[in-house]
Amino acid sequence: MINKKWILAVIASMLISPVNAKSTDHDQGNNKDIFLVSGSLAFLTEYYWRGTTQTKGKPAVQGILRLDHDSGFYTQLFASNIQLDIGSSLELDYYIGYNYQINNDLKLNLQYLDVNYPDEDKTLPRVDFEEYSIGLMTSNLLNAQDELNLSFYYTPDYTFETGKMLRYEAGYRYPVADQWNIYTQVAYNQFANKNAYAVLWGTDEKNHFYDYKIGLDFNYQDFIFDLYYANANVNKDLSSADKTVVFSLTKLF
Repeated sequence: MINKKWILAVIASMLISPVNAKSTDHDQGNNKDIFLVSGSLAFLTEYYWRGTTQTKGKPAVQGILRLDHDSGFYTQLFASNIQLDIGSSLELDYYIGYNYQINNDLKLNLQYLDVNYPDEDKTLPRVDFEEYSIGLMTSNLLNAQDELNLSFYYTPDYTFETGKMLRYEAGYRYPVADQWNIYTQVAYNQFANKNAYAVLWGTDEKNHFYDYKIGLDFNYQDFIFDLYYANANVNKDLSSADKTVVFSLTKLF
């Protein structure tokens, strides 16, 4: 596992660097900022992620702090409340990634994700895990503002030490009116074996599941209003994997 202190050091150094970088650009007569700091604060009726609820169907508050460099590199912090019966009530994730613009309509993304649950129950198998992903985003297919995303995710040792996990994901977003978008996402999740699946999802009848969502969002100034329906075939007897409808309000800054 990548050392978390190293990740935090990289993020901290990038957060400190913009002051000098902007000063250098200004001295050279270049007004373009090398770094861009952004973030968001979201209120959700439920934290639902990849087929299962993370808050037992209850509301969540989530925050994101992101730093982008014009070279394509970025770092990101994500935090959310959770209810997973693991001794922790907080999820804290670290991202490091790179976006490469192939052409005006095609972009490649490489990303590392470190998922953490501070103060988790140490008597449980390790719940923290790492994920590596590669994604391809293309636009201008049916509309100048539409987007198609194809992504592959790989986890060498998934939560509860259940071995490797693979996720294949496709998503599409289409603008239907000014500031209004409809979107859909479908994914296939494959786990190490049936025993690993039983540890995670309470049944050893299979080692994979599908999940999908269909949604609508509206953007107004720095606010995003989002509503989606989601479902998955994880385990029909598992309440945390029930179909759901989620509404969220996000403030961008």
